Amino acid sequence: MFLLSRRLIIATIAFTHCSNIARGNEIPVGWKKIDANGKFSFYLPPDMRVSGVGMESYSREYTNGKVNVSFDYDPFEILAYPVRKGSLGKNFQETLLEIDGRKAFLFTYENTDLRKRPYYTADLSIGDLPNGDVKLRMRFSCWRQSRLKMADTIFSSIKFN
Repeated sequence: MFLLSRRLIIATIAFTHCSNIARGNEIPVGWKKIDANGKFSFYLPPDMRVSGVGMESYSREYTNGKVNVSFDYDPFEILAYPVRKGSLGKNFQETLLEIDGRKAFLFTYENTDLRKRPYYTADLSIGDLPNGDVKLRMRFSCWRQSRLKMADTIFSSIKFN
């Protein structure tokens, strides 16, 4: 019963992600606009701070201690599309959608951290993932399933320049 209810919750959140991203969420008051070096922009909650900077490609990581958001623009490394379902995690959901007029793939799934706590992830790849042509990969992760809905607001705020 517990496993069934968890799957139902994940499916509901994935469906909510799709419908919210498809219609475009409004940005909450107080969120800050992040300009990604003129390449694209997106919004984050005001308490998010930079926690990492990439060396090989243009990438950044942000956190507020409750959620983590990272992006990799024009990534060198992308998800191997044919093996995605078996390699990502439990309760895997895949959704094809459009972000700022571009084809995108959203994957939601659950893993456990080193302390064996559930860890929830929404992984977005914008571009032609099956053919290895991804322009932007953005990942949102958290320890509370209820926080996953924040990912759809962040993802839907992406605008390319």
